[in-house]
Amino acid sequence: MADWVWVESPGTGLKRAPRVRATQFGDGYQARSPDGLNANPQEWDYVANDVDDAIAADMMDFLDARGGVEPFSYVPLWQTTAIQVYCPEWSRSQGSQVGMSNVHATFKQWFGP
Repeated sequence: MADWVWVESPGTGLKRAPRVRATQFGDGYQARSPDGLNANPQEWDYVANDVDDAIAADMMDFLDARGGVEPFSYVPLWQTTAIQVYCPEWSRSQGSQVGMSNVHATFKQWFGP
């Protein structure tokens, strides 16, 4: 499995949206439980601002090669161990000066063998 080797910029953030099963009863009582074993996956809004165009091209090539389906290793901000993620969407835009680019991507935690 390939490794994501680029460092994020300030603005990269973690989003959590646990999957929950809920049953509502007539008296107002609600029973809630996790929906499966991996019910609280991580989703990262990855940001790399003002990186050299050549590095941004390498990042785009890496993501293009995986096509949104192949997982890769990523060590998130605030963590010391890698998680497996896939990237369903990514973009590149002009940076603050010529020769620089901004890269934005969504990394979703992947659970598999």
